[in-house]
Amino acid sequence: PYGLRLLDMLPLTRARRVLELGCGVGRLLPDIAGRAPDASVIGCDLVEEMLRRAPPGFSRAVVDGTRLPFAEASFDAMVSAFCIFHFPDPPAALHAARRAIAPRGSIALAVWGTGATFPAADAWDEALDRLGVPSDPVAAELLEGRELVDSTEKMGVALEDAGFENVRSESVEWRVQWTVEGFLDLRLRMGPSRRRLAQLDPERRAVVIAQARAGVVELGSAALMDVDEIVLASGQTPG
Repeated sequence: PYGLRLLDMLPLTRARRVLELGCGVGRLLPDIAGRAPDASVIGCDLVEEMLRRAPPGFSRAVVDGTRLPFAEASFDAMVSAFCIFHFPDPPAALHAARRAIAPRGSIALAVWGTGATFPAADAWDEALDRLGVPSDPVAAELLEGRELVDSTEKMGVALEDAGFENVRSESVEWRVQWTVEGFLDLRLRMGPSRRRLAQLDPERRAVVIAQARAGVVELGSAALMDVDEIVLASGQTPG
C-alpha cells in the first residue's frame, strides 16, 4: 500500500522511462506500468536472486544503488520503496539518482522512521539473548545509513542537498496486528533472527524456539501489535 502511495506522488502518465530502485521481487512493477502506460519500466536491485523472481515482462538489472550505471538523464521518474536506508551513504545515493533523472523529472521514496514499538519482537530478541543464542553473524557487515534519512526533516534535507526541488516529506503510521504463527514464521524465515538460530544444532534450536515462542504467547495479543513510522518523500529535478 505504501508503494502505491509513492506512485500517487509521481506524475507518471506521460513518463517514457521509469526506474524502480531496489525493486526486490518486483511486486510494484506492474502497478508502475499501469500508471505509466507508455513507459519502459525497469527494476533494479543488488540481489540477483530476488530479481529472478520479478515479473519477466519487465527489464531487470543487477545494480549497486550507490553507483548507478545509467547514463545521465536516463529516466523521467524514479521510485524507491524501503530501500535507500540500506545504503551506507543514502545522501550520496540520492546524488547518483539525481544525475540519472532527466530535467523536470521526479523521485519518490519511502523509508522507515523512528517511531517503532513492537513488544513481541523485543521479548523474542531478549529471549534469544537470555538463552545464549550467538549474535547475528553479519551484523558488523551491515553498514546501513538509516539514521541519515529516518525523519521527514532528514529526508527533506538529503533530497534538497542532492539538487531536488519542490521537496515534500510526510510521516505516516504503519500498523500491523500479527498472529503468533505469523510472527514466528517471519522470525524463522528471514532477518537477524533466522541467521542467529541457524548457528545452533537442530535440537538446541528447537528448544530455543519453543521457549521464545512461549514468552511471546504469554504476553498476549496486544504485544503482537507492530507499530512503526514511515517517511514518504518526493522531489523534482530542475527544469
